This record gives sequence, structure tokens and C-alpha cells, in this order.
Amino acid sequence: MATNTELEERWVDAWNNLFDLVEAGEIWRVNCLLPDGSVVDFEACKGWLQDSAYQGYYLKVDRGWVNGKRGIIVSRFKDND
Repeated sequence: MATNTELEERWVDAWNNLFDLVEAGEIWRVNCLLPDGSVVDFEACKGWLQDSAYQGYYLKVDRGWVNGKRGIIVSRFKDND
């Protein structure tokens, strides 16, 4: 089982990846596609990443197309160990 420090590192790394993929001027306009098909704004995406990390998930953040516009696609998975 992951320690709290490891879980915090997961969401901090995911947030850093998110910020790296989104241009500064686009933060407030970018959409984020969650694995369940929901489309959320940047702030909700950050919250989802943090919540997912604390639930023990590993996170992946990628650029992609969301509703026909450039956006962010996030995914999560658990280690099978």
C-alpha cells in the first residue's frame, strides 16, 4: 500500500503534467475529459486528479481532443500488486 507521501507525489506529478500541457492563457478555457466521459473545467480536473491519487490510483494526463477542441484527457489505473 502506498504511503501518504507517495500518494501526494502522484497528484503533484499529475498537476505538474497538467500545467505543462496547458498554455498559461488557456487554463480557464481548457476542457478535461474524465474516464467516465464527463467533461470538466481545469479546476475540476485538478480536484479529480487529487481525489483519484488519494484513492490509490496512478494517473495519466495527455493532450487530446475534447468536444472538437484541443483539451486534456486524463486516465487512472491501479497497480495489480
